[in-house]
Parts: sequence; C-alpha cells; structure tokens
Amino acid sequence: MLLHVEQMKSFYRGLASGELFPRWEEDTNRGFGAPTTSYYPPGVYYLTSALYALSGDWMIAVLASYFLMMAASSAAIYIFARRFLSRVAAAAAMVCYIFLPYHLLDQYQRGALAECLAFVFMPLMLLFAERLLAERGEMTADETSLSAFDGEPLVLSSGKPMRYRTLFDIALLSVATGAFIWSHPPTAYQFLLAFVLFTVIAAVMRRNWKGFLAVSIATILGLALSAAYLYPAFIEQELIRHEFVTDNWPYYSSYMFTHNAVYNLNAFAWVFNAAAIAIGGATLLVFERRVIKQSIGLQRRIWLWVIIGFYASFMMTPASSFVSRLIPRIEIGVFAWRMLGITTLAAAVIAGACVQAAVNARRRQQQSRGNSLASLAAVTIVGGAIFGAVRIVGGFYGHPSFFFADEHCNPAMMPKAGPVEPLELPRVERAELANEQGVVEVADWRPQHRRLNVNLSAPDTLLIRTFNFPGWRATVDGQPVAIQSGEALRVDLDRPDQALIRAATFRGGTPIVDGTPGKLIGTEPLGDIEIPLSPGAHFVTLDYVLTPPRFVGVLLSSSAFVLVLGLLLPSLIMRLLRARRDIR
Repeated sequence: MLLHVEQMKSFYRGLASGELFPRWEEDTNRGFGAPTTSYYPPGVYYLTSALYALSGDWMIAVLASYFLMMAASSAAIYIFARRFLSRVAAAAAMVCYIFLPYHLLDQYQRGALAECLAFVFMPLMLLFAERLLAERGEMTADETSLSAFDGEPLVLSSGKPMRYRTLFDIALLSVATGAFIWSHPPTAYQFLLAFVLFTVIAAVMRRNWKGFLAVSIATILGLALSAAYLYPAFIEQELIRHEFVTDNWPYYSSYMFTHNAVYNLNAFAWVFNAAAIAIGGATLLVFERRVIKQSIGLQRRIWLWVIIGFYASFMMTPASSFVSRLIPRIEIGVFAWRMLGITTLAAAVIAGACVQAAVNARRRQQQSRGNSLASLAAVTIVGGAIFGAVRIVGGFYGHPSFFFADEHCNPAMMPKAGPVEPLELPRVERAELANEQGVVEVADWRPQHRRLNVNLSAPDTLLIRTFNFPGWRATVDGQPVAIQSGEALRVDLDRPDQALIRAATFRGGTPIVDGTPGKLIGTEPLGDIEIPLSPGAHFVTLDYVLTPPRFVGVLLSSSAFVLVLGLLLPSLIMRLLRARRDIR
C-alpha cells in the first residue's frame, strides 16, 4: 500500500472536493442512482463504513481497511498454525500467507477489498473445524509437543472434550462461516467445497463422526446467519440481469491456461503455489517422514493440505470440467482462478511445516537436513515475497491507481423491468410531471425514502426517477396507492446510435434527443415509477420495505444469531467458572 499512498491521497481529496465526480449523484446510472438492492455482499461496506464513522475520512477508511484485513489474516493463519507448529514455524506460515503472489494480486492489482476478507476466514474455519474433529487427548499431545519445542513447561491433561468447549467451537465456526458469506460468496462457495472435502477426510482419518456432525451443524448455522443476505439474493435473483456475468464471463472460460484466462500473473501464482505444495509435500511425506513424526499429528495434517491444495489446483484447470459440471451452481464461484486463495493457504502451511521439520532435525543434531528443509521453506517464502514486491507491487508503481468512466453502471445489477442497455437511460429530473400541470418539490431524497410535495392545477402523472423494484411502497396524503412502471420509447437517431425517452412525456411528432431528431422504432420497460394524481396539493412518499423473501432472510438470520448467543454465553460462563476453580 505504501507505493500508492500519495496517489490514493490525491484521489480521495478530489473525491471529497467534487473534482473527480462533480455530477456523481446525477450521473450514476443516468441519474437513477443505485437501481436496485445491491446483491453484492455487504461485509466490506460495513467495515469501511465503520472506519469512516471513526475517521471521517474515506482515504483513511480504505487504507485502514486494507491494513486491518492484512493484520487479521496474519493473526488468523498464525493462530491456526500454532495448533501444530512452533512459534517460528507458525510465523513462517504467516509471512508466506501474506506475501505469496495471489494475496498481493488481490490487494495491489485487482483492488479486491471484499475478496481480501476471504483470507481472514479460511484459516478460522479450519481452526474451529479441527478443534471439533480432534479428540481431547490428541489436542493435548499437540500442545505438549509444541511446548517442548518452545521451551515452555509441559502441561499434561486427558479426557474427552468438554461440552462447553464443543459448543463454543460450534458457535465460532458458524460465525466465521456466516461472516465469510457476508463478505464474498464466490470465494466462500469455492472454499466450502474444499472445506467439505477437508472435513470428510479428517473425520475418516480420526474416525470422529461426532466431530463431523458438529462441523456440519456449525456450517448450517453459519448459512443461516448469512440468510438475511443469502436467501433474498437467491430467491430474487431473477429480478435482476444476473445472467450478464455468466454470459460475458462463463465459468468454464475462466480456467487457468486457456485463451480466455484473465491474468498472466494468475497463471504464475498457480504454478508457484502448485510447485510449493508438490515439492514441499513430497519432501516432507516421502523423504523426511521421521523428522515430521516428531510433531504429533503433523504428518496427517500435511496429507490433508496436500490433498486440498491439489484439489484446488486441479479445479482451476480445464481438465476439471467434467467434475465441475456435476457440482450444483458452480458458476457462483466465478471465476475459477479465485481458488488461488485456497492454494495460497495450502502452500503457506506446508512452508511452515518445512520450517517445523527443520527445527525438529536440528534438535536431533541433523544439521544438514535442517538446512535443506529451511532452504526449501525460504524459497517458498522469500521467492513469493520478492516476486510479489517486484512484479506485482513494483510493476504498478508510477501508474495511475484509478481509472474513471464518465458514469458508472453495473449491468448485472440492473432490474429486468428496466432497459437492456443501462447507458441509454434518459437523463431526467428526480421527479417531474408528465403534463406539467403543476409543480413538484423534492423534500427528502434518501436511498430508502423519498418525500415529495406536489401541487396540481389539473390531473397529472407524477414521474419519479426510481426503478420500480419490488419493495417500494407509495402513499399519497398518507394513503397507500398502486405504483405503475413507466415505459420507454426507443429512438433511432440520424447519427449512428439510438436512445431512450420517457413515453409519458412524449407528445407525438418527431422525437428529439439532445437536439438531434430521430424516429421511433419500439417500446421497452423503463422501470421508473408513475403515480397518477388528482388536482390539488399532495404529500407523496416512497418507502423501501422488506419483501417476503427479505423478511424470511432477516428472520432466519435473527434466529440463528440468538442461537449462536445461546451457545456462546453458557460456554463463556463455564470457562470462567473453570478458571476460578483452577485458581483455587
């Protein structure tokens, strides 16, 4: 981020002063504003908005968001790795996770704020799943082994896992899963596929089907936590032109090493991660089995990471198409190369395992083996960091950080009740009268509430520049009224293009658009709101309320939230009581 601070400062100063977007509100979607409920995941908006509320500066909010996400992903991978690695080895995995190419690509090239959050939740989900799948004796053995490595006093205990700890881990896994979906559903969907594979294999290895059941319950509860976003997005997707993404960027054209692959840097990240997983995994599992067996449970975990890493690498190639077509709604995860986040995680923990094996070898006076293993880990960590710094971060130094279009439209979010080509939307006032039989005053204009004062000398139709998307409720003088959708007339101009005009304001004759005469060639939905009014003074409001699917989603999330609290609070109380007993 340091390379781009000055460029970002100039951008946000311009944004704040209005120099970059002097007509932002009027020009967004040709003045219609945000056309629909945005089905983009809201997690990153909550984060940046909270930071803006604290700082009052969008530049600080965005920079702080990136910093916090990097710091949180560092902490998450470190805490996860400390279950089976020493401090040094866990720190090595952390550095690798942060600096491997794809993580830096998300931050510096793609500016993928929401996807950067995914790097926080992947290790956390694995952490809580492992705790649910592990027997108490196994967990204690790992912790004892780690204590020996770190020179700490050994603490022995035994017995089955305590129920309050199980409830605690179920609650935290559900929170991590729900937050992941709130943050970035495409990556969450792809990771859930790998997570199911991870959980099944781990349960088979440990013969722990109760743990598998606990993980399944937590995952379902996490889906319920995200239902306020996920359920209406699924049920109401046909209200928007969601097919724009799949039509223009089909999932099966986003495989690595195809002529439609998006970024060459992604191809390098794929090769780098796959090589790190293959070479590191083979070295540890084939040539250094005795060394890694000194860390209890490490060999089994390396097998898991190698399998998950190879699975994700395979699923990003055209060879996986016969498997992908069997997976329901695989296109949710567009693009296929987003699975590079999963291989980044696998490569990082395998690099950490190499460092752990090097520590083990040196403790047994095997200096040469320790040096070789440390060198292997260093190649992964330092090589990835150098490439990321030079090719990814340094490659963009001196280039503009942002490029601007004259106006912003997201065709995938446009309602199907509106025109096919959003950039052809007519430029109109926020509210006007079709026949100009009076005056309109906009008293309040907020995203979910509009209030207008209308005074008419004759019957007329109020035209409101708001897409007639399900959820809008209109009242006239306090009484609910029906909303009508406006129609557009398509005009073929003398110059080689076309435009749309409001049908309600066309009085016949030759249509003229921006001073250019044209010819009417058809009609199509415009999607704005029309309200017929009688003569006199009227008080008109528009409010955006919950539709039945959105209400069900909120109800599911609220219920799941209460249930999670019901799992967490007793667990915390039991922990406190146990801690007090131990002190006595």
